[in-house]
Amino acid sequence: MKSLGVGAFLIAMAAGTAFAQQAAAPPPMQQTPPKLCLSQYTPVPGQSAAGLITAGFDIKAAVTGGLWVQKDREVYYCNSGRPLENEPLCWRLREPTAGNFC
Repeated sequence: MKSLGVGAFLIAMAAGTAFAQQAAAPPPMQQTPPKLCLSQYTPVPGQSAAGLITAGFDIKAAVTGGLWVQKDREVYYCNSGRPLENEPLCWRLREPTAGNFC
């Protein structure tokens, strides 16, 4: 009868150990998709650096080929070159779209 008690004890211990190993296993990591840096700019057709400066925007940086202008939390990059017909002169900076690479 002792062997039956010991056998039941060993089976219960094995089941408890297997349960403890499953409970101790860390949950799978959920990866958030990276963001696409190129998607952080929205074209603003019909807008120019001169129009933004006239509207009260300040020039924050002048770089080769363009200007960074800002008013409060709105930030724009404007091309200072001669774009092709129907190409935007300015782009508004925005938060990258979730799910894209950055």
